[in-house]
Amino acid sequence: MWALPVLLAGVALAFDAADRRVPFAFLATGPIDEVAHLGTGALGLLALACFIDAPRRFYVAGLIASVAIDLDHIADYLGLLGTQPGRPVTHSLSIVIMVVVAAAASRRHRAVLAGAATGLLIHFARDIAEGPPGVRMLWPLSNTAWTASFGWFLAMTVTFTVIRLVLATLGIPRTRIRLFQPPAPVECFPPISADETSRS
Repeated sequence: MWALPVLLAGVALAFDAADRRVPFAFLATGPIDEVAHLGTGALGLLALACFIDAPRRFYVAGLIASVAIDLDHIADYLGLLGTQPGRPVTHSLSIVIMVVVAAAASRRHRAVLAGAATGLLIHFARDIAEGPPGVRMLWPLSNTAWTASFGWFLAMTVTFTVIRLVLATLGIPRTRIRLFQPPAPVECFPPISADETSRS
């Protein structure tokens, strides 16, 4: 119960540290960065699972989205997104809002899309903590890039880990919020037999 979050936290911090030390190169730092994102995304989703009871597809989509959003860098490097400073504008709350709206409109795929939006938020939180060039979170309303120090990422990782370890160990909260699933079936009492009726 405690080994997995500790392992994920160690992976996220170790690969994040390596990513900060290795000179930037797409093929050199790209895989390192993605492993750090994967560890962070998995850890964040584990912490969230302490509070919500969602189907597996929610968490799988969240884990995939926490890494897959970086595919927009490929289009950026190929010049398909035009000349722009810093990370692509698809690294912003605009894409999260689009996914949330799609989740609200699609009952069938709501769990998957909501999980994807969660994974995107975790990804952007780590990107902000990487420092410059930051993330233009409020694009197109603002072109200002949000940045934070390593301390932000360290605090985020420690918080996720502590939440998972403490709450899972103590068994709290006692009940989790049930999302994207049909209501639990109502238990019916078995019929009373004639012998039980006569005894009463």
